[in-house]
Amino acid sequence: MTGIGIELLGVAAVGIGAAALLYAGMHLLRKLGPAPARWLMPAGIGLAMISYAIWNDYAWYDRAVARLPPGAQVLLVGRDSQLWAPWTYLAPAAIRFAAIDPAGISDTAEGNRRAGIILVERRGPMLVVPQEFDCAKGLVRPARGAWSPPGPSDPAYSVVCKGGG
Repeated sequence: MTGIGIELLGVAAVGIGAAALLYAGMHLLRKLGPAPARWLMPAGIGLAMISYAIWNDYAWYDRAVARLPPGAQVLLVGRDSQLWAPWTYLAPAAIRFAAIDPAGISDTAEGNRRAGIILVERRGPMLVVPQEFDCAKGLVRPARGAWSPPGPSDPAYSVVCKGGG
């Protein structure tokens, strides 16, 4: 099952659980005397499902970072707003990030350094892209690419060549 399928299954499970709790609570209220409004059950189920969807949007990043290898460092985080999640226009949610595992940095025969950049995207597969770094000349080469100077604040270059983060 894909990432969005699992999320839809989670939303449906929350809806079913909320329906069971609301049904029991409304039944108890009827037995005690006051009759609750009929709209409370569908409104409560909808509120529970939307609340879970919002929580899931913002908790995904922390759960994904926790699954990285021990010692891995997050390099960049991509945040975006999504049409189907209007709350992300108030506070954009993290939908992708790049990380590096310093334990996976190795030296090549040419005297360069090689590291795997971990690319994680929500509702997408995790990819590890190899990248070479010529720290002496200040150059970076992506997989099957040409050597080029790193950006002025390239976090991967900083971690691999300067040992920073």
